[in-house]
Amino acid sequence: MEDFILLQESGSFNAFAKAELIDGDIYTVNAIHRPHAGILADLSADLVYAVRASGLALKVYTPVSTRLDDYNLPEPDLVIAMIEPEALVTGRSVRLAVEVSASSLDFDLGPKARLYARSSIPEYWVVDVAGRSIVQMTAPNEGVYSAIRDTPFGDRITLITIPQIAIDTTALA
Repeated sequence: MEDFILLQESGSFNAFAKAELIDGDIYTVNAIHRPHAGILADLSADLVYAVRASGLALKVYTPVSTRLDDYNLPEPDLVIAMIEPEALVTGRSVRLAVEVSASSLDFDLGPKARLYARSSIPEYWVVDVAGRSIVQMTAPNEGVYSAIRDTPFGDRITLITIPQIAIDTTALA
């Protein structure tokens, strides 16, 4: 983990949109294009407003390196987490992790979902850009999410684990 952070800080991954450490392996992602960026911007704005309106001591970060353990430093597109003093967001503070999938749907629904479930992230969303929906996963148990719901763009979605936070996804449609 520390070597990976040194590589990041030295600029080794500057040619990529982001670099992540997943199960000890480095993954790089190229530039983010308009469909991904637009959905992320709208989703971020809506969730920031909803979190503030909830009055809960939470913050929305986008994108943010998230330390899950010594071998995993993913960079979810968006995280809702408790506020803490550490430089990196920690897995124990994360209440929602979100990946916007314009070209990485299989990875986000497979290895990433298992990683977040194994790390006990209580709620994980995969925004399927092509499918125009949000796959909402909760109840992590033994490395898998045991509850999965699919919400089409244009519908209202409520965090299952934090029902005070809900958004209308019409802007995503």
